Amino acid sequence: MAWSEKKFYAEIVMHISVMFSMMALNQQAFVIALTHYLWILSKARQLIYLRVLAGIILQIAFYALFLLGPTPGFDWPDATAWLGTYFVINLATSFWITAKYPSSMEARLEFSFQRQPREDRLATLLLISALCIVVSMNAIDVFYLKFFWMPSQFWKISGLAISIAGYLIIVFTIIQNEFAQSVVNIQDDRNQVLIDKGLYAVVRHPMYLGLLVWLFGMSLWLGSIATALFGNAILFLALLPRILIEEKTLAINLEGYEDYMDRVQSRIIPQIF
Repeated sequence: MAWSEKKFYAEIVMHISVMFSMMALNQQAFVIALTHYLWILSKARQLIYLRVLAGIILQIAFYALFLLGPTPGFDWPDATAWLGTYFVINLATSFWITAKYPSSMEARLEFSFQRQPREDRLATLLLISALCIVVSMNAIDVFYLKFFWMPSQFWKISGLAISIAGYLIIVFTIIQNEFAQSVVNIQDDRNQVLIDKGLYAVVRHPMYLGLLVWLFGMSLWLGSIATALFGNAILFLALLPRILIEEKTLAINLEGYEDYMDRVQSRIIPQIF
């Protein structure tokens, strides 16, 4: 075992010890230690499955915070059911992608973006902020504002199915594009090439389409028609700066992208936008 790997495992043991020592003191310290430990795992290149697992747990923690945080007593069975469903599906598909398409997963796990445009950093911050607002809007609407009627059980179950369908669009996008990172970043070190097959032959940004469908279905399942409609509109508007920056950057730096934009007119919604 190489020295760097031994050092990594030693850090794991140390942080586990510290984490559970803090748990004995108070829960807040435990959460801080756990987050730090998961971050270490996410940066470990030699343990890609643990990095994937760490990323999934951090995602679940993020959505749990903004879904359950605004609720009375941090209790919402529908949200808990959605979180559990998302965790299981995310775990299964992510591990499968890691096994079958490791390059695609490596791109999703990358956090060092050498050529990310400065304006995209602001666009990323805007997008994350909008996502936090939209996710938290579900609980605020269901428990306090109650803008519209509560959807019937049929529409709630349909919403869960729509949410899963949106997530699968994201999964197939990752599979079909091994250069799909979380920000705009020209990957010269990986010899990035144009991807124009599969979902990319229909729309230029299929992952954003999947995100909108996924969150629309989630809001229906949770019973917030207002968030399904207005929340998605907010997220759509927040995506626009990212889309414009991404297309401008790729048109300049990626061979064939300008011709691709001429061939595929739709950005997110086929035949509409």
